[in-house]
Amino acid sequence: MVARGNLSLPQLAERYHIKDILGASVAYFSSEEAGENDLRAVTNRISCYELQLIREGVAHISLNGNEMDVHPGDLLALTPFQPVDCVFPKDVVSEGLLVEGEFYESLLSMGRDSDISMQNIPVKTTFVYHLNEDQVSELSGIFQQVRKAIHYVHAYKMEMVRSLVHVCLLFISELPYYQHLVTRDFRHKEDILKIFLYLAHNNFRCQRQIQFYADKLNITTTYLSKVVRELTGNTVNNYLTMLAYEESCNLLKTSDMTLGEISDALNFHDQSAFSNFFKLHSGCSPKEYRNR
Repeated sequence: MVARGNLSLPQLAERYHIKDILGASVAYFSSEEAGENDLRAVTNRISCYELQLIREGVAHISLNGNEMDVHPGDLLALTPFQPVDCVFPKDVVSEGLLVEGEFYESLLSMGRDSDISMQNIPVKTTFVYHLNEDQVSELSGIFQQVRKAIHYVHAYKMEMVRSLVHVCLLFISELPYYQHLVTRDFRHKEDILKIFLYLAHNNFRCQRQIQFYADKLNITTTYLSKVVRELTGNTVNNYLTMLAYEESCNLLKTSDMTLGEISDALNFHDQSAFSNFFKLHSGCSPKEYRNR
């Protein structure tokens, strides 16, 4: 049985020896180079979006009790935290992108026209797209452009990568797809989860109490807890804690903010509380982490 934990994008990159990665935002992967084609071999839940194009061989996926085979030319668009069980034989060759959730969702609002044309891009539902030979070649070419841009030495590298991933999503938005049948109740729960994740990404720095999010959704804390646990395998508290921890790691590595300033930015009671929180989750002090 596959483990039920959640792996972040950097954890996936480290475990599967993915070298083409930009911070904790975007990564390109290829089974031909990494020697691995199943990024869910250890856990069936990952905390980022996954676009995986099957180039050779036949794989098998299971989602919400529905099972199907995917063949060369099929593109899997897998969403964060959903439990998707995949079986990838050794002869399966695939490539694709891993995109961190907040980075991904920022792309959906890159202009009014883009929002309209990207209405079919998956947000919290798994899609399987069927591509013809020309479409496979074109999408693979976009993947390769993203891969090259990740290694550019350029002042606007992040903007270039963001634009290329945006092009990738626009390309996918025009593809025909086959979506597994889901119940109305499941769709309702997905809507709740989608709104919760949006609220969490926008408010976790100041609000990490479940009551705040339940009030915003006009539901009970019990029901919110049930929905989040059922669809993600995680608790509301653990998810908000993960966001705070990942943001603290980001600020320690990419900013000149003092520990006190980071503590204030993430709404900890004081610097000592922040240091204890960080050490609990990382195994080292914030200062030790920054100086690595």
